[in-house]
Amino acid sequence: MQPTVALFIFFSAMSASAATLRRQANDADFGKCTPTMDFQLGRAGRKADQGTFLPTDPLVAKGQQDALNPNIITNRICDQLTNVCEANQAAKDKCKQAKAQLSTAGIKDASAATTFNSALGF
Repeated sequence: MQPTVALFIFFSAMSASAATLRRQANDADFGKCTPTMDFQLGRAGRKADQGTFLPTDPLVAKGQQDALNPNIITNRICDQLTNVCEANQAAKDKCKQAKAQLSTAGIKDASAATTFNSALGF
């Protein structure tokens, strides 16, 4: 196999894998973004034992500061699905459902990120 063909196949496979990550069950297509958040202790400007949330996708996180309240970040993620991600309606609906589930649970620790991400299929 020629090197050019091998590279083409390799990069094509990588692109397909990335697209698969953003497209979940029920035809939810998150477009350009991966709508997940993470929880970390001691981010810049915070105490070492203070945990905050932040979107994991750079496009979603652009301009967003970390937050103590996960609902601030879930609002950002769901808004950005419309504003910059070019997500379809099924993805937006799924995000609203995940956001409501997390809000109802009332948790504000690392399990909040896991709950939200899992509800979206990640």
